[in-house]
Amino acid sequence: PGYYLFFLSVPLISFCERLGRKKLTPRFGNGKKWSPYGILCIITTSLFVQYMIQPFQLLAYDWAVINWKNYYFIGHILAVAFYVVVSQLPTPKKKEA
Repeated sequence: PGYYLFFLSVPLISFCERLGRKKLTPRFGNGKKWSPYGILCIITTSLFVQYMIQPFQLLAYDWAVINWKNYYFIGHILAVAFYVVVSQLPTPKKKEA
């Protein structure tokens, strides 16, 4: 059913989130939640959660796949593209205290 699709899709988003926190936050984040980067992260997270949770709410495998087909699997495609592109960036060096 649909909740299996949800739980199988969550690791992809989780990997992207960890990669973004490791490689992008040191470059753009200034530690403030309401910075432009912080607001972009909040909006992106909200949209991806809404996209991924739909199969969980639909419960049926067929309905879930039809739903994601209507979105052209854009959430999955963007997540894979994000992972491929950001993983190629060099990791910023940690600032010494």
